[in-house]
Amino acid sequence: MTASVIPDRVVSADRTNSLRILILTNLYPPQVLGGYERSIADFARLLQHRGHQVLVLTSDAPGLFAVHESRYAEPLVDRTFLLLGEWSSEGARHFDQATIHDRSQHNVQVLNQQIDAFQPDVCFAGNLDFLEAGVELIDALLRRIPIAHYVMNANPGYGAELAPRRSIYRYITCSNWIIHSLAAQGYPIANAQTIYPGADVETFYQPELPKRDQLKIAYASLVAPYKGADVLIEALAILNASGIDFSATIAGGTFLPEFVEALKSFVTSQGLSDQVEFPGVLSRQQLRELYQSHNVLVFPSRFQEPFGISQIEAMAAGLTLVTSGTGGAGEIVFHEEDGLIFESENPLALADALSTLAANPEAWEQLAYKGQRKAMTEFTQMKALAKLESILFELVAI
Repeated sequence: MTASVIPDRVVSADRTNSLRILILTNLYPPQVLGGYERSIADFARLLQHRGHQVLVLTSDAPGLFAVHESRYAEPLVDRTFLLLGEWSSEGARHFDQATIHDRSQHNVQVLNQQIDAFQPDVCFAGNLDFLEAGVELIDALLRRIPIAHYVMNANPGYGAELAPRRSIYRYITCSNWIIHSLAAQGYPIANAQTIYPGADVETFYQPELPKRDQLKIAYASLVAPYKGADVLIEALAILNASGIDFSATIAGGTFLPEFVEALKSFVTSQGLSDQVEFPGVLSRQQLRELYQSHNVLVFPSRFQEPFGISQIEAMAAGLTLVTSGTGGAGEIVFHEEDGLIFESENPLALADALSTLAANPEAWEQLAYKGQRKAMTEFTQMKALAKLESILFELVAI
């Protein structure tokens, strides 16, 4: 079946009034950890494309994964912020208190200098982890301009007791699950609004659905235990034992090379080396090529995902989404309507979902078609951008 879906196109703004937007975030491409950085960067580039003046204020962390291309021009990026900690194979680690104090003062000084120089109308804040010890940057901003804070983690990076309670500070969340999480922790959410980040669906869209002659399974995420890559590998072993034909690609970087090696060893022990590949980190073009040669995306995360943009990208390409649906990831598809949801951390349930696709090709085709249509109509960047612009103009008008 050919999916008759016409992707949205981003057009330049025809507004006579544009905004000067300061974007504040801890990491910015090409230095990325995951979807948070990519989403903030996409918003930055699209806002500039719409005619706004954009300045990104961020850090320099060259040791992180350097993958994220865009068909839109890059705004001005200042990387003079200093992080208060670092990421490693052992997780996130803060520096000592003296270093944190000195770096926090530096960051506030840099922020004030940029506000003086750039004269922004509004701030669009992203991930503030490792940028401030409390809410020093937020306080410095709110003395001069409003803030729209896009939250793509379970909390905004500071305790609920420090949360600003002013009308010129607005939470935007990437899923309804995040709003519920904030409310449960005591953050003020009266004016919070969900804007699904959307994906660059035009880039990944394929007019012809992938062939379904064999299960061709893709995984595209950080290769780590909390992302559930091992759950998928165990499910593949179950499929193999059941005589179901498949191939699989486990794509993504890692902070835990020993974890990846353990997965590879298990694959070898199960006699699956010819069926399972581990290509590592992929560029956006390589990710497109991955989706062009696969027909299923498995998203087996075992932690509460804020959203999961790779799911949208794969759906736009016509892949069928099989997801654990944890956290905000559960807001993307309806089970057996436009995708499949399986019990998190349960390789048997995942194997059963995958085998169901192989045994029912017509139902599989309908899932792929409806999933692609949803991605192209409900999770576009145009929708997200229009909603974000509206909020930014509202905040400036207060």
